[in-house]
Amino acid sequence: LDTFMFAGHDTTTSCISFAAYHIARNPAVQQKLYDEMFQVLGPDFKNTQLTYSNLQELKYLEMTIKEVLRIHPSVPVIGRKSAHDMIIDGSKVPPGIDVAILIYAMHNNPAVFPEPTRFDPERFNEENSSKRHPYAYVPFSAGARNCIGQKYALLEIKATLVKLLGHYRLGACDPANTVRIKTDMTLRPVNGTFVKIVER
Repeated sequence: LDTFMFAGHDTTTSCISFAAYHIARNPAVQQKLYDEMFQVLGPDFKNTQLTYSNLQELKYLEMTIKEVLRIHPSVPVIGRKSAHDMIIDGSKVPPGIDVAILIYAMHNNPAVFPEPTRFDPERFNEENSSKRHPYAYVPFSAGARNCIGQKYALLEIKATLVKLLGHYRLGACDPANTVRIKTDMTLRPVNGTFVKIVER
C-alpha cells in the first residue's frame, strides 16, 4: 500500500509543481498550450467535461509534460538487478549485481538532448522523437517493469493543467531564479516552486 501511495501521489504532485514552474517561465509555451486547449476543448474549456478521448487530443500539452519529466524526472534513479552477463560501457556485469539507472543524468545528457537546461517541448514532436533511441527517455522506466500507473498519472497531470490554465495565467516570480532541487525517493524542489497566479 505504501508503494502505491508514494508512486501515485508524490510523483504526480512533483510533476505538476515543476510543470507550473516551467510554464510560468515560458510565456510562449503557455500561450501555445492555452490556444491548443481553446481549439480542442472549446472556448469555455475551463468548464468542459474532460474525457480520456479529448485529453488525448492535446498533443502539445503531452509534449510539454514530457519535457517537464525530462528536465525533472519525478523518480531520478531506479534500481535493477542484472539477470545475466552484460556489458555496460565496456565493463562486464555478472548476474545478480544491483545496477542503478540514473534517469536524471540520462535526461540531461547534452549528447542526447542538446542544451539540456533549455525548456523546449518541441524535443518531443514526432520528428525529433523518432531520431532518439527509444530508451533515451524513460521517466516511467521501461520494459516489463515499467510504471503500471503511467497512463493514469499522465491523465491526472493533463486534467490538472487544463483546469489550472483555464482559470489562471501563470507568471514567473523571478525569471532569473532557477529552482534548486534535492533528490529523495522523488526529485523535489528544495524550497518549493513559486509562480504568480492571475485569474483569467
